[in-house]
Amino acid sequence: MSRIVGYTREIDGAGAAGDVAELERAGAVQVFTDVASDKPRDRPGLAQCLASLARRDELLVVSSDRLSPNLAHLVSTVADLTDRGVVFRSLSEPALCTTAEIPAGPGEVLLALQHLQRRLRGVETRAGMVSASAQGRHPGRPSVMTEERIAIARELRNHDRSFSHIARVLGVSTSAVQRALRAS
Repeated sequence: MSRIVGYTREIDGAGAAGDVAELERAGAVQVFTDVASDKPRDRPGLAQCLASLARRDELLVVSSDRLSPNLAHLVSTVADLTDRGVVFRSLSEPALCTTAEIPAGPGEVLLALQHLQRRLRGVETRAGMVSASAQGRHPGRPSVMTEERIAIARELRNHDRSFSHIARVLGVSTSAVQRALRAS
């Protein structure tokens, strides 16, 4: 191999400095990075990294979820690298590496892909939650306790009614009443 080139991107708002250091410890002579973005396909660092790779170079990543936002993109990127004579190596998923030094059986590869898909789903979910919060929306299921119900619950509680009684009157669970009154 001519040289080892690293790539990483920010995930979950955590900087890429830790990944960069790990890639350099593993032998990367140059590391390309991308900052977290609302648009997962907008990654100029990855475009520069892929353009800089030559035959017999090695693309090194800490984890495959840093390289690709989804499994289809990972497979097409690694296939393109292989066609160009570039080796792909992931520090956390050795079964996905295209080096001859780490032979993996089909079962190991499929298991690594399954774990990667779970991680990618988690990354996507967290990014969606961050984006929703930035737009002033609260991710998750809406509360059954509207402002109107909370006002009624407060009034009933001021008249010494039990949480279970208030819940029956409002048609919600006792824990929903308790959470709403505790929060307000």
